[in-house]
Amino acid sequence: KRILDTRFANGGAPVPIGPAGTLDVQVTGRGGVPAIGVTAVIMNVTVTQPTASTHLTVFPSGQARPLASNLNFVPGQTIANLVVVPVGEGGRVSFFNAAGQSHVVADVSGWYGA
Repeated sequence: KRILDTRFANGGAPVPIGPAGTLDVQVTGRGGVPAIGVTAVIMNVTVTQPTASTHLTVFPSGQARPLASNLNFVPGQTIANLVVVPVGEGGRVSFFNAAGQSHVVADVSGWYGA
């Protein structure tokens, strides 16, 4: 189930994630993910319409952003990757875009319980 599409305000405002921008998205209680007892989610994350060569990192909300990226891309490229990410504060995960503007789409594929 789709829980984020920045092109259409699904899970956030209808704007791309800007340079050095982070978007926190609620994952528990949405897209078939239970509201409680979830430790991580499996998502197909897609970047589309980026304006710069950059990267996207998905990580648990409320925790330090890791140095590794989940997707690397160039301007105009649409690219997807399967991401497993622990659920952070309040049942959210964070999406960080390093440079330029990037639209992000996330579809939940599954979840892990305690």
